[in-house]
Amino acid sequence: MIELVDELALTAVVGACGAPDGTIERYRAARPGASNGDLLAAVLTDCLIRVPAIRVTEARLEAGEADTWMYRFDHESPSFAGRLGAAHGVEIPYVFDLIGDESSHALIGDAPPQVVAGTAHGAWVRFVADGDPGWPRYNTADRSTALIDKGITVADDPDGAEREVWASRR
Repeated sequence: MIELVDELALTAVVGACGAPDGTIERYRAARPGASNGDLLAAVLTDCLIRVPAIRVTEARLEAGEADTWMYRFDHESPSFAGRLGAAHGVEIPYVFDLIGDESSHALIGDAPPQVVAGTAHGAWVRFVADGDPGWPRYNTADRSTALIDKGITVADDPDGAEREVWASRR
C-alpha cells in the first residue's frame, strides 16, 4: 500500500494527525528522494510511536525519575524486499535473542545477524543486571539516544527537526 500513497493522501493523513503546516516539507527536506509513502510512514511513526514515547520520557523526568534512557532500533529488516525497514516491533526477536526462532523470520528475514541480537540483548541484560543499559541517561538538554544496530551509537536528539514539528501537540 505504501507505493499507492499520492500527495493528496499524504496531505490528508498528515492533517488528520494534527500536524502543523509545513510538516510534509520538513520531513521531505530530511529525506531527499523519499516517496510519499515513505514520508507518510515517517510521519505516522513519529505521530503514533516516537513522539508519544518521548512525551512519556519527558513526563518521567518532570516527575523526578532521572533514571530514564531512550533508544531507537535502527537495524533494518530485509523482509518485504527491504521495505519494512526498522519498523516498530522488529527489535523484539533481537532484544530477546530469539533470532533462531523461524517464526520471527517473516519479520526479520531468514538470516538475521547475530551481532545485532548480541548488541540489543546485551543492552537489556545490562539494564536488568546493573540498572544501566550502557549509554547516557536521557535529559531534555541533549536528548541522548542510543541508536541500536550492529553496535550502539549515541546521538543527541536524533531527528530533532521532526521531533520539533510535534512540540505544540500534546
